[in-house]
Amino acid sequence: MDEDWAAAAVNVQRAWKDAFEARDLDKLCALYAEETAFYGSTADFYTTPAGVRAYFEKLPSSFSRSDYRIPHIVTLSPDAMAATGEVIFYTEQDGIVEPHPFRMTHVLVRKDGQWKIATHHASPQPV
Repeated sequence: MDEDWAAAAVNVQRAWKDAFEARDLDKLCALYAEETAFYGSTADFYTTPAGVRAYFEKLPSSFSRSDYRIPHIVTLSPDAMAATGEVIFYTEQDGIVEPHPFRMTHVLVRKDGQWKIATHHASPQPV
């Protein structure tokens, strides 16, 4: 794997973080492939960007920011990779900030030169 793969994964994560924190659902959903497999922090499963939007629309606004760790990259093909790592989401309510550590896996596919999230899986990190 060359560094361009790691940089591509980090760039997608950075764009995801920026859109998530800004609550910019258009930019956030544009990061997902037309056909996707999405498990967030609820039991629901989504397969389209519209479903992904529905998930984020329901997410409480107390989730205010996130911090990614550099992902571990597994090359799957010339146009697909898995990026797995840790992310800490923070909630803020009544001036109290709480961290919520999660594991995050994105399978990224390259189409027309752009990396898109084809699979998204988030789960709370075990304690």
